[in-house]
Amino acid sequence: MEEIFFERINKINPKILEGLKDKKEFSFRINRHKADLEAIDELKKEGYNPKKVAWSDYVYTLPIEDRKKITKSAPYTQNKIYIQNLSSIIAANSLDIDEDDWVLDLAAAPGGKSLIFSEKAKKVSAVEPDKKRFFRMKRNFKEHGAKNIQTYNKDGRFVYKATGEMFDKVFLDAPCSSEAHIELDKGITWWNLKRVRRFSKLQKELMISAFEALKPGGEMIYATCTFSPEENEENVDFLLKKYPNAEILEVNLPIDNIQEGITKWEDKEFSPEVKKAIRILPKDAYSGFFFCKIKKN
Repeated sequence: MEEIFFERINKINPKILEGLKDKKEFSFRINRHKADLEAIDELKKEGYNPKKVAWSDYVYTLPIEDRKKITKSAPYTQNKIYIQNLSSIIAANSLDIDEDDWVLDLAAAPGGKSLIFSEKAKKVSAVEPDKKRFFRMKRNFKEHGAKNIQTYNKDGRFVYKATGEMFDKVFLDAPCSSEAHIELDKGITWWNLKRVRRFSKLQKELMISAFEALKPGGEMIYATCTFSPEENEENVDFLLKKYPNAEILEVNLPIDNIQEGITKWEDKEFSPEVKKAIRILPKDAYSGFFFCKIKKN
């Protein structure tokens, strides 16, 4: 299986393998329900030297050696900062949220993106089917002071049947084969093509639910933390074919470790519109990520 994995990754982009080996930094953001920039001053007093990212005043990186240590810092224990990957943060920030919006986060645990949405939106509905993850997520929201998040222990595939076209914005960070989290030095132990195909089927069902729950004129983001086109571009192409009123929107990210969507993979050809999707290549504090912004006309 290792050979197949490496062959596929090299076909998508050889830079991915370099990025998977290179983890020098981690990232965190200020939890604006509880703090502002003073949290950074507090960290500096404790001896840390956080580096601000160019695209946000509230997102910072630190060397990977500080990752465990920072969990004992006052800003962390007081929930003033939230450790979260840069790719995840930048994707969540790419959903254009207005202060009156009602946002659906369809596979929400552990809840980091819902917390970002709750800083901007009027109301957030966070859905998570796994009971243990659901209760951990609920506690996460309480500890971080988010009072405008409703939580639901439900299977996201069927949410639209209960809601209809209710939400202004939807974010679906779908369960996936998690190729971005493979540690190459430990070997490719749990990955296989069967797993990729199984997740692709589940993701299509969740995408239908996400799109059906979206108001006309609303926008959604479909995302995964995996590289396989079967779980990414193929699913976006599937949505376009199923819903003529689905439109892929351009996303302009202020980073250079990105690749446009792939329109051909093995024996499959996808809509040219799929090019507008974004694949974030792993680099420094950015992990591998794929996302696509979709409007419902």
